[in-house]
Order: sequence, then C-alpha cells, then structure tokens
Amino acid sequence: LFSKAFFSDISSRDPTICSLWSEAIDLHDVQDLTEQSEFLSLRQQLGVDRIHLETLSRYHVRGHMDSYDQPAICYPRYRGPSSRARIPCGLKLIRRIGDHLEKENFPEPDDTGIVPFSGIFGFHMATAADNRIILTTNERDALAVYEATGGMLAVALPQGEKVYKTLFYLTARFIFVLPYLEDFDIIYLWFPHVHEKNAKDLASYLNANRCYVVLCKERPIELLRNDARREINKAIREDAVRVRGKGFRSMIDVRQDLKLEIINSRTKQCGIAQWKRFDLLNRYLYGFRPSELTVLTGGTGFGKTTFLCEYSLDLLSQGVRTLFCSFEMPDEKILKWMLVQYAAPFYLRDLDRLRTTRNGIPIPLYRAEHHPSVEMWLDRFERTKGDLIIMKVDEFRDKTITQIASAIRHQVIASGIQHVVIDNLQFLVGLATLNNEKATALEKYNQQDRFVSLLRGIATDYGPHVTLVVHPRKLEADADLDVQHFGGSARVTQEADTIFAIQRRRDEKDKRKYRKFLYILKNRYGQKKVESDIIEMVFQPATYTHCLVDRSGETSK
Repeated sequence: LFSKAFFSDISSRDPTICSLWSEAIDLHDVQDLTEQSEFLSLRQQLGVDRIHLETLSRYHVRGHMDSYDQPAICYPRYRGPSSRARIPCGLKLIRRIGDHLEKENFPEPDDTGIVPFSGIFGFHMATAADNRIILTTNERDALAVYEATGGMLAVALPQGEKVYKTLFYLTARFIFVLPYLEDFDIIYLWFPHVHEKNAKDLASYLNANRCYVVLCKERPIELLRNDARREINKAIREDAVRVRGKGFRSMIDVRQDLKLEIINSRTKQCGIAQWKRFDLLNRYLYGFRPSELTVLTGGTGFGKTTFLCEYSLDLLSQGVRTLFCSFEMPDEKILKWMLVQYAAPFYLRDLDRLRTTRNGIPIPLYRAEHHPSVEMWLDRFERTKGDLIIMKVDEFRDKTITQIASAIRHQVIASGIQHVVIDNLQFLVGLATLNNEKATALEKYNQQDRFVSLLRGIATDYGPHVTLVVHPRKLEADADLDVQHFGGSARVTQEADTIFAIQRRRDEKDKRKYRKFLYILKNRYGQKKVESDIIEMVFQPATYTHCLVDRSGETSK
C-alpha cells in the first residue's frame, strides 16, 4: 500500500537541502538591518517572536532570504546529535511571499507521492540522560515548550500537521519515528485539542503505559503568545493524563508473550516434570506445572496422606525441590512412608526375582529382616535429585495464619522450592487458633479462606506448585464427593487449578473390602475431568504405594 520510499532511509543528502542550508544564516548573525526587520516581521507573523534567539539557535532554526528578498524560516530535521554546521536530513521552510505564507518540505515526495523519512525536528538535542520527551505536531509548539519549561526536550513529529484519522494511517506515517522513542521512560503528547483522539491512538502504539496526553485546549505557542508560559508548565504537570495505568496492558504489550504462549503451549502444558509412578496422570494433566494450586480431598481413612507422600516423592525423585508441611502427621511418620515408598520399586524387583515371602506375605523394608539395609536406603534417599525440606510444625504452634504463610514464602524464596505440600488445611488453621479460645467457627472459616488466598499468592508470585489437602464435609458412606462438599467456603475450589478426590466403593465381589478411585473434579489446563470410576487406586500395603489402573475400557462395555 505504501511506497518503499516511505520506509527507506535517505542514503545521501538532498541537493536542494544542501543548497538552501548553505545559504541560510543563524538569526543571531543577521547583520543587515533590512533583513533583521524582515525576519522579525516574519517571526511575529508566525508567533515565534516571543521565543528567544538563543532557543532558536539551539534548535538550529535559520533564516533564508531568496533572490527576491523574500524571507523564510528554516526548521531542520535530524536523526541524532548534530552540530550547527552539519547539513540536516530534512528541512521545512515557511516563506512569506507578498501578503501570504507558503510552506515547503524537503526532501520532496517521490513519484508515488510519498515523502521519505528525514528526521525529527529538535531530536539533535536528545542525550542519553534524557528520559522524558514531549511530542508535538508543529515546530512552533516544540519551541514554545522548550522555552517555557527552561529546556525540557520537545520535538515536532515530521509532517505532524497531517494527522490522519485512523490509527493505521497514523502509525504508518510515523512508523520510522518509533525506534527513536524506545529509550524514553515518559512520553508526553501535546497535540491540538481537535486531534486528542489521534494522540491517544499513537500513544497506544508507543506503549501507553509510558505515555501521557496533555489535555489542554490551547496549544503551547498560543499560551506563549498570550504571556501564559506558566500555564504550559501547569498543563504538563496537572493536565497530562496517563493513557494507561501501570496495572493495565494492551494487546501490544502482551503480543510477544501471547506468541510464545501459543508456540510453546505444549511445552508449557508438560511443565517441569512428568509423573513416572503415576504416568496415567500425564494423560489427563499433561504434566506438573509451576504456579498452580492442586487440591486433594477424600474421606477420613481413605489414604490421602499416603497417596500424597508417593505423589510428591514421584516428583522429588525427578529433581523437583519440595517443601513438605504436615500439620496432621508427625514428620518421622511422613518420612518413614516416603522412604518405604522410595525403596518399593527396588524391593518389588527383588521380590519378583527371589520370591521372598513369609507365610505368603511379602517382606517390606520395615520388617526386622531388612533393618540392616535401612542405612543404605537412607543414604540413597538423601541423594535423590531434588531437595526435600520438612517444616517443623512445633515451631509454628503460636503463629498466626499470616506468619505461617510468610515463613513458607521465605523458604520458597531462599531454597528455590518448586513444590509446596500442605497437609492439611483444617489442621493448619486449628494449630493457628489453638491458643485462641474465643475463636468462633466463623473466624476459623475466614482463616481458611485467607490462607488459601495467601497460598495462591505465593504460587503466582514465586512460581512453586502448591498441593493442598482439604477435608470434605461429613457425608454418607457411599456418597460421591463433589466440589460443593469441600470444607470451608467456595474459595478453595475457585482458586484451585486441579482438584483430586479419592472416592471409596465397597467391593461387589467381596463386601469386606473396598476399592478406591481417583476422581479429577477440576482440570483447568488439561480440560479432561474424571467423574466416574475410571482411575482405580490399587493399594500395596507392604510398600505403602498405589498403582493407578485405567478402567475406562471396562466401564464403557
């Protein structure tokens, strides 16, 4: 749609610019009285007579007298720092011919009518120390801002007077300007009041978080001509409105993140680890991801803690740094289960090879016959890929919910924890309110909500995956657990990304036994839920381990 000339750089100086610039003279240096009078009259006509000659000189503004003694003011454009003697990249002339003014722009449009980018008026004064800049649509406005503010960097956009009505044409015209503005932290846009919308459109393209639009009905040059230079400072200070606050982003801001999210979606879904002991979970959850909250529930005696120990051990063995906070079971009990579970695969292989049994019962690690090998397994367990840190619960008996969450957050930061395990929510709140005899059920209810929010904040801000055990409300023995059966309010189910529920069924073949099934009641990112007896949890009492068996083929028959 646009000519290549519009986007191209000018490889050589325009001969017309070279000729005009060599003939032009700094207004300070005009000696002829007649020429002085002509230039002063032109400045008055343009409204820049209130601008000191020193300011005009800093902007390299010159006067030019043609062969007909017709005066012109020359506004140069540059792409970077420049001396007064250097020929500018572009030039705008306002010449008085008779009783009217004529404007010329160099370089001139090419055959397609497009003017190549030729720099920015005033940009030669920009330094590395400048972090603020004011964009105007006219050279006179830029001069007025600089004059009134005592030297604040102000520039005029090339062909700024031709502000287009749509963002597409606006950004297409000024697209070459954008790289020159990348290093500024704050950008003010002071456009004529009728073009306020265009200022906001351009600001959104420049990253609106750093842009302020000056909502002043009068232009800077008008204020200066009316001896209201203080109003210029006031407008910048008080009438400049941030286009978008720090807490808000646009499509432009998140474009790259969105692209990476789409390109790397599969990698992100797989997370930092895949389950090996419970590889069936990978089919539904895809992987273990940071910054998420997983909730596990199940009735009393259903094996939540036993399953949780092996669940976290599976990830720990793959190098996931884990913080285990057990507020219900003693630390030694948790570690015993995890050690026996850790040895289970090796033990089962040996069992298969040696067929070692006693009265038909397998001999696990904790049997007396295997005690000599405990030290060896402890050594192996200590050398697992991931670090395991256990919270010493006794140290937090007199602490508040906030203090406990703060301690967890500190440990996450200090140790680079990737997985935080909390067992369980109700016991933790009970511990925090142990010495508060006046704590009502409602207060404990609110404490649970608050702690869940604090955990969600830790996961979001610092990246660990948090796994939280929550007891359900009391139900009938055969009732199915659902999200509305969680203890506390709906906050925990709202905040959770994944919700597991252990369901128990009486074995139809042997009424003395029970079968357990793992339900996935919520799966925010994997999208696949399991709300029927599809994933059976086969428990191995000898090794405290579970085996997840897919029963989907059986249920579909």
